Amino acid sequence: MQFKKLTDFTDTAQLTKLLHNAYAADINLGIHFAAASITKKKVQEHIASTPTFVLQKEDDTIVATTSVRLPWSDNPGPFPLPHLGWVATNPDCQHQGLAKQIITQVITNFVKDELHAPAVSLGTAVEHPWLQDFYHSLGFQTIDIVRKFKDHQTAYLINIFDERRTRQIDDIYLKEILSQTISNGR
Repeated sequence: MQFKKLTDFTDTAQLTKLLHNAYAADINLGIHFAAASITKKKVQEHIASTPTFVLQKEDDTIVATTSVRLPWSDNPGPFPLPHLGWVATNPDCQHQGLAKQIITQVITNFVKDELHAPAVSLGTAVEHPWLQDFYHSLGFQTIDIVRKFKDHQTAYLINIFDERRTRQIDDIYLKEILSQTISNGR
C-alpha cells in the first residue's frame, strides 16, 4: 500500500467514485454526508485547498482516503486545530484496517510531523451505529454533540497529543468543551 498526498487532479474521478461508494451505506442509514453526492468539480476544489491523502494499491487504485481541514483555511473545523474529514474506504476493501492505517499515517506524518499540532479533531454522525466506537479505539474522545443537519447530530471528537499545548489554545469554545469533558469524565 502506498500512502500519498494528492498534489494534482489526476485522481479526481477515482476519488469522487470512492467517496460516492463509501458514503452510500450511510445514506441507507438515513445519514446524508455531503461527500456522498459530491461533484468532481468540488473534489478538485477540495484537493486544491485541503490536504487530501490516499492509500493506493500497487496498480494505483485508491482504497482509502482522508483529508485535513486546516484552521486557517476557507473550510476550517470547529476548533483551531487540524480537523479530519472525508474518511472513507472502498467498500470492497473494508475490514482490512485501511481506515485505521490512513488515519494513523495522516496523524503521524502530517498532523504531528509537519503541522506540529497538539491535537486533531473530527466529526461524525451520532446516529451511525459504530463510527464513534471506531474513533474511540484510535484514541479520540467525544467532546461535544451539536445539531448541524436535519438528518443527524454531529459528534465532535478530539485526539490530544500534547495536553499542555492544547489547553493553551486561545479559543473560548474549545476551552469550555475541554473543561466540561473533564468535569463529566467523558
